[in-house]
Amino acid sequence: MMTDTAAPAASRIAGIAVPGLREMIALVVGGFAGLGIWEIWANVPTAIVAGGPLEPPALIKALFAARLGFEPSDVVAKALHYATGVVGYPLGYYLLTRNGVSLGRRWNGWAWGTFTTFIALGIFAPLAGLPFMLLAWGGQLTIMSTIGHALYGAMAAWVTEMMLDRDRP
Repeated sequence: MMTDTAAPAASRIAGIAVPGLREMIALVVGGFAGLGIWEIWANVPTAIVAGGPLEPPALIKALFAARLGFEPSDVVAKALHYATGVVGYPLGYYLLTRNGVSLGRRWNGWAWGTFTTFIALGIFAPLAGLPFMLLAWGGQLTIMSTIGHALYGAMAAWVTEMMLDRDRP
């Protein structure tokens, strides 16, 4: 059962809680679970509602082209998206929630997932030359992306916390 109790003492570097191997394994498994639900959301309901799927590799390719002057291959762009979803965002979740930025375990995943929408569409999209939050395109992709990212964050956090709870004495 996931509770709102404080997490046990974590490893610290310069006063900052950092994940150990056990936590990293749980974060990666949680990231895979979250990314799985996100991929289903991005490709099925989103395609029905918005007329096409969410395309993170296209955003990554546009960002690289706009900022670095070259476009990575589809495989590299997909790999970067998966690495972000499996390792990067879960690590960000851990660093924030274990270092004092928390709404309580019940809400942390939902909040973090929703915030990842802003990272993708509020920061990276404009840097890639696309409209802020893609709002100029009608808003359907923004809404579907926000829901998908919230589901991702909730699932990733739930799986991570359940694994960590299971391992605690």
